Amino acid sequence: MRVRSQLVRRVAATAAGLGLAAGAVVGIVGATAANAETKSTTVTASTAAVKKTVTIDGSDWIVPAGSKVRYFGKTTGIAKNTKVQVQRLEGKKWVNFPATTKVTSKGTYSVYVQTSRVGKHQFRVAVAGLVTKQQHLEITKK
Repeated sequence: MRVRSQLVRRVAATAAGLGLAAGAVVGIVGATAANAETKSTTVTASTAAVKKTVTIDGSDWIVPAGSKVRYFGKTTGIAKNTKVQVQRLEGKKWVNFPATTKVTSKGTYSVYVQTSRVGKHQFRVAVAGLVTKQQHLEITKK
């Protein structure tokens, strides 16, 4: 029984070491069940990686020049205070728009966009290497 317990501990330690070396989050959960005749040990190793996501409010807007438009959304797997950058499509290239915010402790964000450039625009939000779907914004003359 002693050799078996040592083997189980070594297997668990090896699994934990390999998981950490791979950059995964490894949890070792051990449960011991005792029986009057035999003793056995059960070890379970699991890896849990949180998928990073970001969403944006799905509304398209038509507003007069100079109006503020609020974009907001939720994130998962992204740390609090991570920078959220609004981007505008100019030609075929996405460029940073002068509007930023940070992810809250609840994984949400809210940012306002304001422009006087009349015409049709497309905006999106970029955070932690992820981007949202584009949002259409049409600016009309006042």
